[in-house]
Amino acid sequence: MRHTTRLMLIGGTMVVLGWLVIFAMVLEFLPQPIELYMIAYIVSVVGFGIGMFGIGTAVRDNLRKHRNDNEHE
Repeated sequence: MRHTTRLMLIGGTMVVLGWLVIFAMVLEFLPQPIELYMIAYIVSVVGFGIGMFGIGTAVRDNLRKHRNDNEHE
């Protein structure tokens, strides 16, 4: 698996996990201490950042690849 794909999957998983924890707390399946809300929020934001970094890296790699292909033609 490519490094960028792995970053996107890890980031997406973290975002979904954070969202599910918050959703479970709202539905009162989990206890609702403020610390758990903050941890879930931080996991979501960090996951979003990791995923966006992976997407940006993939876009940059594709642009480089296409530029190099065009130079050799």
